[in-house]
Amino acid sequence: MKKKLNTKGKHPGGRPLTYSKDIIKKAKEYVDKCEDEEYERIRTEGPASTTYELKLKVNLPTIEGLALHLEVSRDTIYDWEGKYKEFSDILGKLRAKQAKCLIDNGLSGDYNPTIAKVLLTKHGYREGSELTGKDGKDITLLSEEQIKTLKEKLIKEKR
Repeated sequence: MKKKLNTKGKHPGGRPLTYSKDIIKKAKEYVDKCEDEEYERIRTEGPASTTYELKLKVNLPTIEGLALHLEVSRDTIYDWEGKYKEFSDILGKLRAKQAKCLIDNGLSGDYNPTIAKVLLTKHGYREGSELTGKDGKDITLLSEEQIKTLKEKLIKEKR
């Protein structure tokens, strides 16, 4: 059964949501235990032989996973992140571990590269290239009059 929070920050039944050292301990445990696991599965099976393949059971640390582990809402996670530095540091570690897993396993092909790319946008990564002018400044488009003036200047310099 899903626990629903009321506006006063309590679970139904009046049990208050309290931030404690136990929350910190459980949050650290969650981040530390989130490790992918390799397992073997049968690829083909026949009368003469059986072939196996290694598969990866993905266990990527997420805010949603942490919320489920702590039995609180995502909103509570974000609230605690803003209020408590130690909790904020744990979320920083969670995000760093998540990004590293996405990059490493996305590049190796162990994770679906398309999904890894989509998830990495939450970490500030994006596909594409930016065009910049001199000294990294933005490129601006010239008006036809400016182009005409530059052409005339170049013709004069060639003479």
